[in-house]
Amino acid sequence: MTLNELIVRRDGYKEQATTAFLAGKNDEGKKYLGLAEKATESIEGITAASGLKPLRAPVEIANNGGSFVPVGGNRGSNDEGDSSKAADMQYAAYQTRFGDLDNAVKAVLTDMHGKDYAASFWAQKAAFGKFLRKGEIGLERSEFNLLKQVILTPGVVKSALLNGFDSVDALKATMGESIDSLGGFSAPVDFQTRVIERIQGLAVVRSRASVDTTSRDRVEFPVITGGDNTYTSSVRTTWTSEINLADIGTNLTLGSEVIPVHTMMSEAWISRNNVEDAAFDIESHLTRRIGESAALEENAKFLTGTGVGAPQGILPNGTNALSLTRVHSGSTSAVTWDQLLALYYGIAAQYRSNAVWIMEGATALNISQIKDSNFGYLWQPFQYAGGAMGPEPMLRGKAVLEDEAMPSIANGAYPIIFGDLSGYQIIDRVGMTIERYLDSGPARKNAIVYVMRRRVGGQVLEPWRFAVMQNATS
Repeated sequence: MTLNELIVRRDGYKEQATTAFLAGKNDEGKKYLGLAEKATESIEGITAASGLKPLRAPVEIANNGGSFVPVGGNRGSNDEGDSSKAADMQYAAYQTRFGDLDNAVKAVLTDMHGKDYAASFWAQKAAFGKFLRKGEIGLERSEFNLLKQVILTPGVVKSALLNGFDSVDALKATMGESIDSLGGFSAPVDFQTRVIERIQGLAVVRSRASVDTTSRDRVEFPVITGGDNTYTSSVRTTWTSEINLADIGTNLTLGSEVIPVHTMMSEAWISRNNVEDAAFDIESHLTRRIGESAALEENAKFLTGTGVGAPQGILPNGTNALSLTRVHSGSTSAVTWDQLLALYYGIAAQYRSNAVWIMEGATALNISQIKDSNFGYLWQPFQYAGGAMGPEPMLRGKAVLEDEAMPSIANGAYPIIFGDLSGYQIIDRVGMTIERYLDSGPARKNAIVYVMRRRVGGQVLEPWRFAVMQNATS
């Protein structure tokens, strides 16, 4: 079973556990929670073996007289009866989803959303489902107000505080602005997360880039300057007996790069018959359709974007003055083997360890047809160095990622990237909104139109991790 399949299975078990706990079916909930934990252990084993970051969010549970409660005891008193048990179930479900919370995060969530922030989370989720089916007219005033808020999750709170929000009031103001400026109703974090996960599963760049979440319209990153193919900065080290320290550059020099976020929109049409059908899962359908469309569009911009109204891509263009290593192919209409080797060695050895090749399928075909003097193919794309068959094509031991957003081979084009994608920084702004419209066009297609808005930024911060090939003789 692949890593992505395990993650999907793990998340499915968590959803089933949450549903069971909220329905009071504690034994069933604990069964699914146990299965989720086993899946998490398998995921951790794969990520540890591959050097990826672990995906575990520890969940602790205790059995107290047959009732499921979060470790640390009930949030309410048992004397309060059914309402207390319901509160415990909601908090337990919340803990199942997000893990145990530290005191600082709890304090912020309580200040922003009240003591029952877990209940607010589930209430917004229910209101969102109602809005998708019935529209704004079907909402109660309380549901309307819930969907005009951003109900934060522990991860978002922690990220916001780490990024410079020193007061809850400032965070509140930013959250309100993030929705008001986009228009529409706030999509619950569950929906947003599933869309982002869908994007990551489909996209070449996002799955390997550096990704951060912000609550601001632009983020400034410090950038270390003065490096070369050996050193990452202007700092040098020497032996005092060989040279005077005053003769070498020792001052750490810093610059900065500002990454703005840009608004992207996705539009999905669903027939009114399906919307009115209670068995039809609107959220899952929108997640798939919006996630797929957004993945293709943002990935294209991460590769080829100009930075004007959209993220700045990796490839050189009229507005991209990044000092990437450029290798000429030696031809205006083909790729040569010698220049592929030059591209491979176009970045320093320490950055090649995590590097990948990115090209469209037609370019990969062109490379696979290059032959030696005995008419043997120089590239065996589906073999590792040891001869074992691999899950993806490898070139000089590095994965070849096909992406049809890459330019085709043509005079002056940049058909191949070789680099470590962690040098590309993606910024996701908190907040995603959904608007719902009845089809008002002349064709009257018996459809409901859903419009999603979210904000994303992207830019290369470490150009020395990338080399690009250009179709040119010199």
